Amino acid sequence: MAPTTKDIDITNRLFVWHPMRRIAGTACICLLLAGCATQPRDNLITSEDDPQIRDVMSQAIELVATRYIDPIGREQIVVNALDGLTTIDPEIRIGMTPDELVLGYNGKTIKSLALPAANSEEQDTFLWTELTLKGVGIYRAYSSELRQANALTVQSALVSGSIRNLDRYSRYEGPNQAETARTRRDGYIGVGVRLIGGDGYPVVKKVHESSPAAKAGLNIGDQLISVNGINLYNKPTGYAADLLHGEEGTRVAIEINAANSKAITPIEIMRERVINRTVFAQFRNNVLIARIASFNSATAQSLGDEILKADLHPGGLRGVILDLRGNRGGLLQQGVEVADLFIAGGPIANTRSRVMAARHVFNADAEDLTRGAPLAVLIDGRTASSAELVAAALQDRNRAVLIGSTSFGKGSVQAINDLSNKGTLTFTWSRMTAPSGYTFDRIGLFPSICTTSDDIDPFEQVKSALAHREDMVSVMTKWRALDYQDELTRRNLRNVCPARQLADETDIDVAFELIKNLSSYKDLAQLPHHEIADTFASQ
Repeated sequence: MAPTTKDIDITNRLFVWHPMRRIAGTACICLLLAGCATQPRDNLITSEDDPQIRDVMSQAIELVATRYIDPIGREQIVVNALDGLTTIDPEIRIGMTPDELVLGYNGKTIKSLALPAANSEEQDTFLWTELTLKGVGIYRAYSSELRQANALTVQSALVSGSIRNLDRYSRYEGPNQAETARTRRDGYIGVGVRLIGGDGYPVVKKVHESSPAAKAGLNIGDQLISVNGINLYNKPTGYAADLLHGEEGTRVAIEINAANSKAITPIEIMRERVINRTVFAQFRNNVLIARIASFNSATAQSLGDEILKADLHPGGLRGVILDLRGNRGGLLQQGVEVADLFIAGGPIANTRSRVMAARHVFNADAEDLTRGAPLAVLIDGRTASSAELVAAALQDRNRAVLIGSTSFGKGSVQAINDLSNKGTLTFTWSRMTAPSGYTFDRIGLFPSICTTSDDIDPFEQVKSALAHREDMVSVMTKWRALDYQDELTRRNLRNVCPARQLADETDIDVAFELIKNLSSYKDLAQLPHHEIADTFASQ
C-alpha cells in the first residue's frame, strides 16, 4: 500500500559503528556484549504476521530515509528499528560493523547478518526490510516475550524504534490512536453524540453543536434505547457508537428515552460529517473576540463565518482579538487560511526542506475579510506550530499587534503518513519561516506588548510598550537574525519576555485598550521589521 502524506513536530543502548570507520571486527562486538555464545543457533522463527510486518517496515524505512528533514541512512533506521524490540524484551541488543548487523541476546552475540552490498544502493528498501524481518525471526528463537507478542505490538516496537533518535515531534500511532487523531483533524461520519455507559442503556454525555443529533433535539442525559432496531441494554458504548457511524447521507433510526421522561421516542437522523468545534467567539463593543483552540479541517471556515456575522451587527466590526493562547497547532494549511483571512495579498509563510514535496510558498489572496480592522493577537508559552505561523505572518506583515508572552517555538512541520496497518508514522520534514524569512523554531515569537507583569493596568501596559518601542525594535532585530542553534543567545532573548501559560482576562483587557486607541495600535503594528525579501515568492 503506497503511503499518503498530509502537511498539518540521545542516548540509547545501541553501539553503532559508522560504515566508513575501520574496526577490529566482530571480536570487539563480542567483548561489548559480555561474551559470544559458544554455539550460535542458526534457526529463526517465522510468523503468519510477517507479511504485515514486512509491509509496515518497508513503508517506514522508505519514508524516513527519503522524507525526514535530515538525511539518515537505511542501515541506521534498521538498527534503530531492531533496537526498538527492547521494549518487548530488554535482553535484546543490536550493533553494526561496516559489513554486518550483529544480534545480541542476554549479553551474548547470537548471530551476525551481512549488510546489503554497497553497490546495491540504499534505494533498495526491499533488502533492508528483509534484513529487519530476518532479525526479528532470529530474536524470536531466543525470546519468549517476542514470540508471545502480537503483531501490532511488534510493529509498534519496530516503527517506534526506527524514529527513536530523530526528534521529539516524530512518533508512531497504532490503528486506534491514529483513528482518534484522524477524527480530531477531519471529523467523522455519524450523528454527533458522545455516550457513556454503565448499567442499563448508554446515556448521551455530549451533543456536538450544529450536529444532526442537535438538530434532532437530543440532549445530555437522554438514554439511547436502540439503533436500527438493535436493543442496547447493557451493550458497550463503543458498540453503540459503531452502530451510529456509517456512510454520509444515510439515515439511522434510533429510540430515545429523554431525561426526566418515561416515554420512548423514535427518531430518524441523517448521518453527516461531524467536526469538533475549534473556534469560540463572542462579540463585545463591536469587537470580535475569537479563541482558536486548535486547527482542524473546519477552523478557517468557522472563523470566517464569525467575522462575517460580526460585521452584520449595528456599527459593524471595529476590531478583532484573536486568542491563540494555549493553541498547540494542528493542520498547517488551516493556519495559512486563517492568516489569509486578515491579509490582502502577499506572503504568509514558506516551508524549507531537503524534500521537494515539503517545500511550499504560501501567499494570501487579494481580500482582507475584515477590511483592515485593528487586530490584536494573544499568544503565550503554549502557542505553537500552526498557531505561531498565524501570529508570525500577521506580525511580520504589520497586520497585527502581538500581546502576551514569548511563544513556544515550534517552527517545524510534520508529515502524517498512513501505514498499511492503518496506523500513522509522523515525522518532521520541513521548517516554517515567517514572511521576513526568519525561522521561529525553538525561539518562538516576541510580543509587541509583554504582559508578564500582571500588576500593571491595561492603559499602563500600552503606554509602557510605546515608551520602550525602540528597545522592542532592537530585540526583534536580534530575534530575526538569531541562529536557532545558538542556545545561549536564544535563552537570553526569550528571557526578555519569559513564556508563561496563564490565559486570564488581562491580555484581553490590554487588547481592548489598544484597539480603542487607534494611534497607539498603528504605532505598534507598524514596527520596522526586516524588509520582506523580493525573492520570497520564487523560493
